[in-house]
Amino acid sequence: MTLRKKIVLLNILTVILPIVLILAVWAGYIHWGNGAGLKPINRSADNKDFLTEAMNILYTFEAELSQINWDVADFPDTGLMVTPGKEQVEELDILGYHLQVETGDGICFSNLDESDMGLLDSKGKKTEGALFWSDSSLCIQDSFRVAGQDCFLTAVYNEQRADQGVRSSLLPMYMVSPDVLAVLFAVVTGCIVFTAILTSRWMNRSVLFPLGELKKGADMIAGDDLDYRIPYAGRDEFGEVCNEFDHMRKELKEAKKQQQHFEEARRDLLRGISHDLRSPLTSIKGYAQGLKDGIADTEEKQKRYYDAILTRADDLERLTDSLSLLVRLENDNSILHMETVCFDEYICQFLSEKEPWLIQQQIEVDYRNEAGNAEVSLDIREMHRVFMNLFENTVRYRVSDRSRVKLSVTSGADNLEIRFCDDGPGVDPRHLDHLFESFYRADESRTNPGKGSGLGLAVVKRIIEGHGGSIYAVSENGLCIVMSIPMKKGGNDR
Repeated sequence: MTLRKKIVLLNILTVILPIVLILAVWAGYIHWGNGAGLKPINRSADNKDFLTEAMNILYTFEAELSQINWDVADFPDTGLMVTPGKEQVEELDILGYHLQVETGDGICFSNLDESDMGLLDSKGKKTEGALFWSDSSLCIQDSFRVAGQDCFLTAVYNEQRADQGVRSSLLPMYMVSPDVLAVLFAVVTGCIVFTAILTSRWMNRSVLFPLGELKKGADMIAGDDLDYRIPYAGRDEFGEVCNEFDHMRKELKEAKKQQQHFEEARRDLLRGISHDLRSPLTSIKGYAQGLKDGIADTEEKQKRYYDAILTRADDLERLTDSLSLLVRLENDNSILHMETVCFDEYICQFLSEKEPWLIQQQIEVDYRNEAGNAEVSLDIREMHRVFMNLFENTVRYRVSDRSRVKLSVTSGADNLEIRFCDDGPGVDPRHLDHLFESFYRADESRTNPGKGSGLGLAVVKRIIEGHGGSIYAVSENGLCIVMSIPMKKGGNDR
């Protein structure tokens, strides 16, 4: 349920729930609490609670009496006659009331029957404001004044005489004792307090709790704790906010992890650059100083010193070129100039062009193509760099005078897989995941910088990824570099 719907429901419950509870208590009290001070107007004749029945009967009688129009006539023989209107008499008769009106001159009007007269005889004297029971009858005696004349009124109510249809149509009225009113007030107050507690708990659970968890989560992130997960899973707006907040936390954690990785890589890069630049520079400086000091005192020595300086300068040039290319590839893959080629034809042409160099370096290549005429998009110049780096690494790290390379190409559903495997010493499995990092060498002491700058495989990885492919290394009786690049859609692979 959404928060908006919950708030609407809360407003409805705040208004309706106390009313419903009060009505429920009231109905229950009417049903089960009749003997405790609450009496309906239409009571049966066998239950004579004097106060309740009398007040109900008096209430109905007084309401009817106030509507009576009195007819007053003065006769010489009989004196003053005060009589009620015919319609009011009939209505009172239907309700169960008979009347008798008396003045100082005698009885002016009476429709009392024998049972009514018997009730009056048992009472004896007339008493203003009298009210007394006899079986199922109630006698009411009171005085009133009409046209300057004092009159005495006697009314006898008999519920057996009252018309049952009229009685059942009357709305029930209730007489409530002070004790019952106190209980009712306590119940109303309790219902209101209960509703307030219920809504307060709901507000705390649905609003304050998730807000508190969001604040706690924000404090945790501010304190650099990115492992804290907000434990709120409600299906409302707060639940959505908490989910988004947790998603942000995960992204921040991943970003921090990547930043730490980049910082570590940057430090390694700076250390590698510093080391790999210092070594050839130191060597060049030493040979130049030897020439200056006349240590190379023969033409043969001087030539050897000059060659050494040129070799170290070439190392520096290759290092700066590789570093420049690596930076450009990491920042922008658009420097690659792609063209569609048949990969088998490309490999055959490359091996043909490099055959003199391969023979000179004593490298035997076993090439197998199982992909047919599969076509790919390549930057031929940069792909040349990939294979040259791999062949140079084979020569650089081999343990014998000759090398044997197995180069195989296979096709998958969408990719072309190229495996370049040499017969060198291989690499400890602990170092395989780091081979493609800049300036990484399995020789952690870096005591032999002449074996390479540590940028060759990093450049290879960036070029392959620039082609939309992937690369990894395995150790199989030597080092095996496995590369995968996408094939052209619709290319002929057989």
